[in-house]
Amino acid sequence: MTPLDQKSFDQLDISALAALLLDPDAGDDVHRAALSALSRVSPDARNDRLVKVLKRIFVDPDRYNLDVIAAAIDLLATDPDPDATAAMLEILPDMMHYTLRGKQITPKFRAYFYQALMTRQRDEDLRVWGEMLDSISPETLVGIIVDPEAAPLEALEPWTLMERQAEPDRTNALITILLLATRKGGLDSPVKEAVMALQEKHDPGAFEAGLDKLAEQWEQAKKAGRKKHADGLHAALEIVDNRPRTASERLTGKRPWAQ
Repeated sequence: MTPLDQKSFDQLDISALAALLLDPDAGDDVHRAALSALSRVSPDARNDRLVKVLKRIFVDPDRYNLDVIAAAIDLLATDPDPDATAAMLEILPDMMHYTLRGKQITPKFRAYFYQALMTRQRDEDLRVWGEMLDSISPETLVGIIVDPEAAPLEALEPWTLMERQAEPDRTNALITILLLATRKGGLDSPVKEAVMALQEKHDPGAFEAGLDKLAEQWEQAKKAGRKKHADGLHAALEIVDNRPRTASERLTGKRPWAQ
């Protein structure tokens, strides 16, 4: 791209630059030029728009080159104002929401975002963290715990934050961890931690409904030949599901982990 081309982008307003970023057909060069132009815009003027752009991209991320879009994360991460920390924390739930639902937010992009977020460690940033940590949703905590790219976020002590969640949200979140993390098979972390947390305490209604959901997923995994997932669910249910096995379940082969 020539300097003349970049100059024309620099003359566009924020709305036009955001529209270019949201157009997946615009191409990588256009996206780079738009992000370059945004780097020369006041953070106060651009950050809210960047958050909206990223949230829209996460809805259908496989249409974008996220290696290019990562430059938007750089703009937030290098902004010295603590409001940028709040902006990045506002993005985190959306990333987790769509990641947990199988959207193609690439591992590389997720890891880059998590690492950038954890660079926000100035005294003013820490005050933002202190104000916002307890408002992190159970679903976001599930994402932090089960996403293998989220190792940098372990410093947030997500299990401690999970213990502070009100019931039945806490129990439902722990069941979701079992549904997702058992795909690897066995009782490795975080399956073991979720099992222990459920054994310690749980909401009775949410727990029983969750056990039924886990059992249903075990049957589906077994029928589909997903042996690791079926084995992982079986191992977890063998510990947490203490309900007696009915005669009908014995005849039909359901809940083989139960007594």
